[in-house]
Amino acid sequence: MLKLQSLRQEAYGSWETICCSRGVYNPLPYAHEVSELEAKQFPFTNAAFKSEVRQRFGDLRQRSTWEAAAIWLLAQAIAQAHLEPYEIVGFMVSADYDPNDPIRQHYGQQVIEAMMTFPGILELIRSGLEQIYRDDYPEERQLVEQFIAQGNQLPGLDVLPAAIAA
Repeated sequence: MLKLQSLRQEAYGSWETICCSRGVYNPLPYAHEVSELEAKQFPFTNAAFKSEVRQRFGDLRQRSTWEAAAIWLLAQAIAQAHLEPYEIVGFMVSADYDPNDPIRQHYGQQVIEAMMTFPGILELIRSGLEQIYRDDYPEERQLVEQFIAQGNQLPGLDVLPAAIAA
């Protein structure tokens, strides 16, 4: 189980990614622009972030608020940031695709379910599969084939093998 501080940090990191990719004003410098010590304070000091989390997810004193925020914001960052479709597929089929992402590691299925609610995600998955097989991304192809061999399907795609064959 992740500590509350880790949940806050991860939620903040995803929120920053979303702000950056959308060109949304962030009143503080980005975490990569300051020392690690200063960056660790941002989830506690950034009023815009805290206000958004409070409005969208609830009481900032509750662990469940930070779990929901971290899951949703990561899902949004992956589904709507500037990742290539093949990377989105890799992220969805393997928790180890980004081994440094503790939210994906601990809340994987919930993150995937949240991602599936974003408009256009099915098209991104299909595009990602096409990229993987057309442009030959061996790491992602191996992950997809492992995923299928384990009897899994990507959410929302009823006939994954046919989508791959296309």
